[in-house]
Amino acid sequence: MAVIEAGLIISGIPIVRSEYAPSEKFGDPFIRIGLFTAIQAFAAQAFSDEAEEMKFKKYVIVIRDLNPGEKMPILLYAVAERGTDASEIKNRLENISRTINIAELILDSPASTDEIKKIKRKIDREMKDLKLTQADRAKFVFG
Repeated sequence: MAVIEAGLIISGIPIVRSEYAPSEKFGDPFIRIGLFTAIQAFAAQAFSDEAEEMKFKKYVIVIRDLNPGEKMPILLYAVAERGTDASEIKNRLENISRTINIAELILDSPASTDEIKKIKRKIDREMKDLKLTQADRAKFVFG
């Protein structure tokens, strides 16, 4: 089980998107981003709560809202194969969130490329071992 994709969304716009399994054929990434943003908005409006985890037949999606209760949602997300430990993904997203300065993301333009590159590197570093499939892990261990 492995993380397939992870990223950062600000106000429904994908700012950082890392694909770890390019062989997985998803549809339009903007539709996925829209779904994540819409579900988070629905949870806030309907239940005054946050969506953290969604399970589908083949995939699990974990979302962490860095700006809860605010009109400008800032979401870290990860899409993984079903069966991947969602609590571990949540921990990794939490680790990433502690290193992101939200004020810089909001007050400075999200086009601040140096900051965005740093966030992408942080996401990739945290997801490093989770992005490996079981076959990849076996190759790594046994050669």
